[in-house]
Amino acid sequence: MIYAITDIETTGSHASGNSVIEIAVVLFDGERITGEFSSLIDPGVPVPRFITALTGISTEMLEGAPTFDQVADQLEEIFEGAIFVAHNAGFDHSFLRAEFAAIGRNWNPPRLCTVRMARKAFPGQKSYGLNSICSWMGLVNEQAHRALSDARVATEILVRSLPLMSPGEMQKMLARNSGVVFLPPNLSEGVFHSLPEAPGVYYMMNDKGKPIYIGKAINIKKRVRQHFATHTESSRNQVFMRDVVDIGFELTGNELIALLLEDAEIRKHWPEQNSAQKRKTTRTVIISYHDHSGFRRLAFQTGSKSVGAVKTFASVQTARTWLHDMAAAFDLDQRLLGLSMFDASRNLPSPDEHNSALELALADFLSRDASYIIAANGRSEGEFGYVLVERGVLKGYAFLQDQIQTADDLLFHLKPLQHSENTSSILEAFIQARWGYRRIELSEAAIG
Repeated sequence: MIYAITDIETTGSHASGNSVIEIAVVLFDGERITGEFSSLIDPGVPVPRFITALTGISTEMLEGAPTFDQVADQLEEIFEGAIFVAHNAGFDHSFLRAEFAAIGRNWNPPRLCTVRMARKAFPGQKSYGLNSICSWMGLVNEQAHRALSDARVATEILVRSLPLMSPGEMQKMLARNSGVVFLPPNLSEGVFHSLPEAPGVYYMMNDKGKPIYIGKAINIKKRVRQHFATHTESSRNQVFMRDVVDIGFELTGNELIALLLEDAEIRKHWPEQNSAQKRKTTRTVIISYHDHSGFRRLAFQTGSKSVGAVKTFASVQTARTWLHDMAAAFDLDQRLLGLSMFDASRNLPSPDEHNSALELALADFLSRDASYIIAANGRSEGEFGYVLVERGVLKGYAFLQDQIQTADDLLFHLKPLQHSENTSSILEAFIQARWGYRRIELSEAAIG
């Protein structure tokens, strides 16, 4: 068996938009080193200053160096029939695969990660970064952050780890379809294998126990694997591969509760890799104010803030329709509701008359927001999951062994959730009788 222990230096931290500037390969046959290859690579772009500071490789040093396609044939010959090995193999593999793909070649050899091997062979160490391993193994890295020197150190880690690995463990690490080959180097195989194949919310955490990404899935284990096994060249994937050391989860039994809990948890923790919920969502809100004549007026405006709003809508059209319906039902002057600037057919009422009528209209129309319970599957056989909505506002969810009909049946067990700007759109998708979900209407008496 031939091992091709590889290290690269690059222009950035992820393969998407960055390039290799140096590559080294050490060939090892299980007993001795049989060859070495090392070359600077011209990426065709200037080397960023922080990369030069880290590696010592400057733009000037790469003048006259071969491009990747000029060494591709030689590299393919070196890797042919060999097992690709690297320290944090996902990183090096993603760059090289992207470089080969850019010149129209498919390159995807079996691979081993010396971080994972060292964790298995030498458990209990605080860190398995290259510098840390050199320290507790007593290795000397003559030129850290240069490809050949780092590759030689990785080779020594491989040599020391191999005798401590069983054939079964090696086979498992090499198995393409086991999921293990795709895992971040600092994530335990046991954590991945313990993930459930069920609906819920999952938390990818760093070494400080802080979530860096929170997601929902119908099948948590399958979704987590997709994070690591696809788009390996992306910046997000490289962050996951570098920073994820643990994955937690909470089962929800169904997709609706998973969506609502995911939204709430992201707003609670603000993980750095969750971007969609961090973007401010544009909403149309109806605001109330008094003008200089004493009239209480309504108007709608579009923006991301809804503090103090009378009511929030997903679009201008739905807000306008709501105001028109209220004006017609209570004979309100449209000029005072932001609907029309001119209405020659009638005189303005007195401020007191209009304000009293508007107060009654708002109380009536706001009370028309539906109150209901959505019932769905629970987390286990015989359990039910429930979501409570009162007057259009999400209150929370609960899991019970019994079927219920009133809000009182839920209140003691309810796990509160804060209504957010995303909640209404999530609930909208489940308002209709979607298969597997049942809506229970609540009367005013039922909700107090």
